[in-house]
Amino acid sequence: MAAVKSGLTTVGRVYYPGFQVLLWHNPKESFDPALGRGSRFRLILAEQGSGILSDGKRQRLFCAPALICSSESDRPALIHSQDLRAQSLYFHPSVINGAFDFCNVRQHARGSDWSDQRFLQPFLPVDGNWAGLFSLGPGTAARISNLFARVSRELAGQRDDSWPCRSRSYFLEILFLLDRLHAAWAKPEQDFLSEDISLSDVGPVLLYLHSHYDEKFSLDELARNFNTNRTTLTRQFHETTGLPVMTYLSRLRINLAALMLRDTELSVSEITGRLGFTNLTHFGRAFRKQIGYSPSEYRRRFCWMLQ
Repeated sequence: MAAVKSGLTTVGRVYYPGFQVLLWHNPKESFDPALGRGSRFRLILAEQGSGILSDGKRQRLFCAPALICSSESDRPALIHSQDLRAQSLYFHPSVINGAFDFCNVRQHARGSDWSDQRFLQPFLPVDGNWAGLFSLGPGTAARISNLFARVSRELAGQRDDSWPCRSRSYFLEILFLLDRLHAAWAKPEQDFLSEDISLSDVGPVLLYLHSHYDEKFSLDELARNFNTNRTTLTRQFHETTGLPVMTYLSRLRINLAALMLRDTELSVSEITGRLGFTNLTHFGRAFRKQIGYSPSEYRRRFCWMLQ
């Protein structure tokens, strides 16, 4: 029997009947911008597919696995998607710290509250712009997915009188990992799209690149796949992203390689093959040019599994 839900709240049944935990798990996130608006922060785990979100000021492309964070007042709308599957957690800031509300989490905290407040920073707009989108490497994605499942089991099962505390502890563990991602945020790994993007032309191409980056194809083959020619595709793509198509694809692959290097212990050669590079030497040169380190140097410096 699933936990009783009331206003995106989990309500106690046998243990602490009627007790409310302001944390709710949604196994099938619909990206409804009205759901929880004004009453809950939202953390979405995109597990499959890709999409484009708009906050009214700019558009952001994401590809699973990814985490999407938004505040109670900031609900980016999903305007395009491909094979998308996601789950989510809706929560009130008091779940983090009983002293928090939607007003004081935006103020400078003092003392012990500061360490709790920092966990909410990824959910708050930066300079008026929504910015809570984080790509995940396979290791971190697996860990966060497992923690989502544990939160869900505790909220739904309520197997003993520790269910409120235990569900909160798993949720805090997710936020701890998110805090690490936020601290390591790097602009080259964020995909910003101009507001005048043509979803009928370039949008689907971008989604295709983010879903098929591991495949080998030429610019002519890509153009034919979208019923256009390479000249038109090149012009439209450059106007939207500021980059040639194959340069964008190469940068995407390098960013994904960086994620794998710091989040797994897979060999460089396996990572290279999985991302569509045919030559290890070429990959190494491209990686150093874009990231500033060789693949092995980057792993030694940033792979948390080797710390």
